[in-house]
Amino acid sequence: MMTRVIAALETAFVRLAQRKALAILFAGLMPLVVRALLLPILPVPRPAIQDEFSYLLAADTFASGKLANPTPAFPEHFETLQELIRPAYASKYPPLSGLVLAAAQKLTGQPWIGVWFSMGVLCAVLCWALQGWLPAVWALAGSMIAVLHIGIVSYWTESYWGGTCSAIGGALLVGALPRLIERPGWSSALAYAAGLAMLANTRPFEGLVFALVCSGWLVLRCPAWKRMILPMALLLVPVAAWMAYYNLRVTGHALELPYVAHDRQYALLEPVLWETQLRSEPHYSNAFLREFWQADLQEKQKAHRQFVEAHAWDLLRLAQFFIGLPLALCLLLVARPLWRDPVARRALVLAALAYLGPALDTRVWPHYAAAETVLVYLIAACGLRAFRKAWDGVDGAYLMWAALLVFVLPTLLGLLAPSNRYLPGSAQFLTDAKHASTDQSLAKIPGKHLVLVRYGPAHQIYEELVYNHADIDASKTIWARSLSAGQDAALVQHYPNRDVWLLYDDSRVTLTRATSELANRAGPVSQ
Repeated sequence: MMTRVIAALETAFVRLAQRKALAILFAGLMPLVVRALLLPILPVPRPAIQDEFSYLLAADTFASGKLANPTPAFPEHFETLQELIRPAYASKYPPLSGLVLAAAQKLTGQPWIGVWFSMGVLCAVLCWALQGWLPAVWALAGSMIAVLHIGIVSYWTESYWGGTCSAIGGALLVGALPRLIERPGWSSALAYAAGLAMLANTRPFEGLVFALVCSGWLVLRCPAWKRMILPMALLLVPVAAWMAYYNLRVTGHALELPYVAHDRQYALLEPVLWETQLRSEPHYSNAFLREFWQADLQEKQKAHRQFVEAHAWDLLRLAQFFIGLPLALCLLLVARPLWRDPVARRALVLAALAYLGPALDTRVWPHYAAAETVLVYLIAACGLRAFRKAWDGVDGAYLMWAALLVFVLPTLLGLLAPSNRYLPGSAQFLTDAKHASTDQSLAKIPGKHLVLVRYGPAHQIYEELVYNHADIDASKTIWARSLSAGQDAALVQHYPNRDVWLLYDDSRVTLTRATSELANRAGPVSQ
């Protein structure tokens, strides 16, 4: 009975996989449909992590037709984490993810639709990429692992700071490689160039290392690679010109990335392992910023001291995120036949070389290594094939399906678990989403609002609340950091037609309407 069931499943799967275009469409639609069906019990996520607000600022800026915003009046009140306030008010992050969110915001009013849609694109591109390396059935198998483990529910789908766009770029590069080597053509060259452009506009440093590794392999294996320069240049030259113009508008220098400008203004130590020289402490406008960047310095120094241990944990976290530890352990069981597989061996070598990029960061989150996503699922597909070939006949099929079961059961059981949706921070912090919750509450109250934010001694340093839309003055609710009494009074006078609120966060949020009496006893001023 079991044998007949397995045979029937395999037959149906093979028939789908052999229709390559349909398999790509299926891989792309499956995460979109399933996640949409989960909306009644897993609604659109609310931003909670500081990086998310920076990406949403980029989305709001682009959706309004601008690349950057002018520095607001009273900038010290609006200075916050992961954003530039000078020379322009803008996100510090590369623009592609923000552009995707902006398109969704403009078309649907909901930026998260961009996150949702881009995951479907990623799973479809992964299937296309794997088809260039593997027989169709194993390409579909590898993409289905991606669909189940990261495509439906993961922190890449449940937040605004994931690595989907960078992963699409890496998949385009890796998928174009065998096609360029076997049959060079403009379509594959343009796909490769599109991958380069996406990496440059999502993870420039790690993407550069990944691009060098893939391009080096292409030059060695493709005698006709020089003929591909022209079609690639037709796409990459205007992209590079646009990037230079974007940098100019945000940082004032065509060759200075916003991330670099932000780091230079705030960070006490660069986030790379080779840099140990401390910078002179910049002038922080308030105590909160100083405390945060001092804590950031301590974390980086700790990562330097515990390099091996930190990266061992990071690799474990990467394995858990991309395929889960049960399947990772199953792959170790077939390590020898996996290495004998020429496709798996090439993917392992490419992945090891490309990992030098993210490994040079003090810590490695999965979105840092997003470009290598396609290689992970290529190796996983080869691992399933190794299980299938380990023993001739039905025993091999049983082993492969057993490995899939070990992978699928924990994955499905963890779909609604907070740990599967986010990596850092406490579940309570992420569930509360203090800024989003308060903003939604104030949106129901008539009139416009100005919220002065103060923190108490029990406030968690990563739970920053001072974030605003691109057009601060036009926002229904403006969030500002409370500084001295005189500075706060001047800010209130600048917005005379707004209801003023005091928000005091001392582990728990207290929101009260401001009066002269309340302003004196609502809590210690952060300055």
